[in-house]
Amino acid sequence: MKPILSFLVLLFTVKTTAQTHFTIPQNVWRFSLNSDYTSANWRSKNLSNTGIKHSYTIFPKVYSINQYFKRTISTNRINIEYGFTDRTTLVFKIPYINKITQNHSWSVSNDSSSATLDSLFKFYYPLKNTNKGLSDITIGINLLMKGSPAWRGGKQRFSFYSGLDMIFPFAETLKRYDSADVGSDGIPNQFKHVPLGEGLTEIRLRLFGEFYRKKWGRLFNINWKVGLSTFQKAAVNPRITFLWIQDASADSIANSIGNTFQKRPIKLNGLISAQLELVPKKVFVTTGADWIFSGRDEFFSINNVWNVWMRKHTGYNSQKMLTSQFVKVNLFNLDPYQMVGPIPFELEIGARWFLPYPLTFNTYGNISSWIQFSTYFQAW
Repeated sequence: MKPILSFLVLLFTVKTTAQTHFTIPQNVWRFSLNSDYTSANWRSKNLSNTGIKHSYTIFPKVYSINQYFKRTISTNRINIEYGFTDRTTLVFKIPYINKITQNHSWSVSNDSSSATLDSLFKFYYPLKNTNKGLSDITIGINLLMKGSPAWRGGKQRFSFYSGLDMIFPFAETLKRYDSADVGSDGIPNQFKHVPLGEGLTEIRLRLFGEFYRKKWGRLFNINWKVGLSTFQKAAVNPRITFLWIQDASADSIANSIGNTFQKRPIKLNGLISAQLELVPKKVFVTTGADWIFSGRDEFFSINNVWNVWMRKHTGYNSQKMLTSQFVKVNLFNLDPYQMVGPIPFELEIGARWFLPYPLTFNTYGNISSWIQFSTYFQAW
């Protein structure tokens, strides 16, 4: 008989006691739809958050400039997971950015040349730009190395996993500068383009797990994760800007840079969280913190001054860190004896906010909220 897809009454085959399903049972599918909204301001490497600092010379004076970036992002994600075995789960993630809006502003220390600098900024950095489209796609695998998952239970009150992800650059990258590709306002379309990705393939290795105990009829979990990512060197389109060179001609700036390549350094990430079962088999609450750190990017072009400026200059550094706290509530409809309706599902509602410098710097400080719906099926 050919395998068919039907609704899974999960407790007929496994013991459902926890939300942390890092792996799922063999032949079980989990489909999740996540909707996320994020608002963020650029955070510099100081507490005052003065944006990205630059110095620029209009002979004979040197001016101090602050750039400010703000963006909002609305994203939908489809996550598909399949239990290849009881110890191995395959993962497929497809994110789609419904809309990203980026706002830009600036301030200049000396007003005597503000008109000149304002005209340059309005040309090179339009005040508001939007975009939408597919983001980078992830294909991965989670493997139970040792212990017993909380959903399965057992004498061992822990589980230890490894994971491997390949993140493919399907997102739209920055347009190449073309002096003939301009809008009705005469501004090159590259300057008005908000890229959705960097165009770099990422390979990510993960180690993660949980410790759990049950007291007073409630389950308590401590979850952790560490990860390491490497990136392939790739050709990229440089963002044409006047801020690194005393020449306001976009064509000459583009010619002075030529073809470029980018190499991102190793990226590290981690997570620690605690989860409590508030209502047995029905409601879980989780709180925790996560962080991402990466070193300085490397750029390769025909202009070494630009290469160094992109890597690091006064007021900016491509070395970055983002640390966040989060809280989420999970509602379960999986127990066949308590289930409402014919479909087993999970509902997750959560919020995340960044922690200020020195825990977040040289990146966007995100404040986000999300809702996620997950359901299970089994192939027999």
